[in-house]
Amino acid sequence: MKQAFRYPAGAMAADYARSLAGLSLSVGPLWLAHPSPGFVWLLSATAALFLVYFFRTVARTTFQIELDETGIRAGGMHGAEIRWEQLRSVRLRYYSTGGDRSGGGGWMQLDLRGASRSISVDSSLTGFAEIASASAREAARRGCVLDEATLSNLDALDASPNDGARQRA
Repeated sequence: MKQAFRYPAGAMAADYARSLAGLSLSVGPLWLAHPSPGFVWLLSATAALFLVYFFRTVARTTFQIELDETGIRAGGMHGAEIRWEQLRSVRLRYYSTGGDRSGGGGWMQLDLRGASRSISVDSSLTGFAEIASASAREAARRGCVLDEATLSNLDALDASPNDGARQRA
């Protein structure tokens, strides 16, 4: 059965608002005032960063993960497909912003590598735990060794492969 997952619309709207606010706060003074050359450079660099953030948000808006019994596909601007039989590694990393996993002060990133392609998704994607769990199960079925950090993070998501299939690096 095919399942599709996307980034939540509310999160994307907030990202658009932040990028547009940042662009207007950095481009506005360039347009309305005549700042000194040092401020022109600073405001231009800031505008460039917010422009990159805006285009990243556009890419995430079009991004979709499809999961089924044959593999996983990432649609959108950076599309890729990994068939389960081509899965080579699964890594799940936690990035802290000051708290621990249970405190909600961070995010996780799932990296899947196939024979020739890779797919990365972060934990703000709807259905992230389900995607991580399915990927870990398929990796275990195919004999891929999951490292300690990945297994610990899968436990934190309550998305571990079944105990008989757990392998440690």
